[in-house]
Amino acid sequence: MTSSLVLRNAFIAMILAVGCGRALAAERSVDESLAAINRLPAAERLAALADGAKKERELVWYSTMNRENSLELAQAFEKDFPYISVKILNGSAVNTMTRITSEFRARTHLFDVTHIRGLFLSALKKSAIIARYQTPLRETLRREYVDADGYFNGIFTQANLFIVNKSLVKPENYPKKFEDLLLPFWKGRMAMELESYDWLAALLDYYGEEKGKALAEKLGAQQPDFRRGSTLLSQLTAAGEFAIHVDGYNHTAYQLKQKKAPVEYIFPEPYIPAKTPTAVWIAANAPHRYAAALFADFLLSRKGQELMAAQGRWVSRKDVPYLLDPGARKVQMVSLKWGERDVELIHLFNKLLRRQGE
Repeated sequence: MTSSLVLRNAFIAMILAVGCGRALAAERSVDESLAAINRLPAAERLAALADGAKKERELVWYSTMNRENSLELAQAFEKDFPYISVKILNGSAVNTMTRITSEFRARTHLFDVTHIRGLFLSALKKSAIIARYQTPLRETLRREYVDADGYFNGIFTQANLFIVNKSLVKPENYPKKFEDLLLPFWKGRMAMELESYDWLAALLDYYGEEKGKALAEKLGAQQPDFRRGSTLLSQLTAAGEFAIHVDGYNHTAYQLKQKKAPVEYIFPEPYIPAKTPTAVWIAANAPHRYAAALFADFLLSRKGQELMAAQGRWVSRKDVPYLLDPGARKVQMVSLKWGERDVELIHLFNKLLRRQGE
């Protein structure tokens, strides 16, 4: 065999090897490719993610935050990573779950990153919609914001506070505890979010299911006005359409106070309801996996967490404090068991609070 033929055959073999390597890389799951990168030293890890993201040039974020807060985070990320464009689609947690589940079943893989409260973790894992992502930043998070398997990387939780219109309610009539809402004064004057399932779960977790159901039924008899959109309900309360938003978010209360709205927020007694933490999830079939990983890391970074804390959220990092600090008050964070009982919880909410079927 001539030397030229040897070289030719070697060149062909090299091309085939590169092609096979690319095919194998293409077949590698998001889980596997990100796990391999996460084992690299810090500088090499960041370089590998950045190299991949520069080829992808964009990411699609299904955000359950309000549009204003979503844009603030996306713009800060784009400033740090100018070669990545963030495309945002906003929606409620339930609408986002419906969307990503429908897309997954249709094998239409459009989103890269989403963040939904932990109540949906079990369904997302069982459906194989999300990837495991064991970022080194997990070490910086409070204990209740991570799981053992790498599927759950919490970014914040949302507490439910009473948000009262000060023009409609005198300070001596402010409710201090849940039972105060059962007084005749509040009948027909309250607003609640249409899908506030975590609020009911916290009630059942704190009081026990028998007493909790009885209290929820009594509150339903007070005829709260149920509408979709927590931020909207708080704004309507500030505008005087409602006297109180029963399940207003802590960050919305903070933002309204910053804007000098005529509202007061109250930490309810004997406990403050808090949702299962909202986690950032990378899609198992993310079209832009490396950009998605960089964005997930940004949301878990000190910079990203400080931005969310400044929005009034209770964030997950140990080194970022809360602006609306509950102090020593009891915080009742919803148990993850309700993820296995979500259909039952929705049924109870609609039956007891919305009084459907009567």
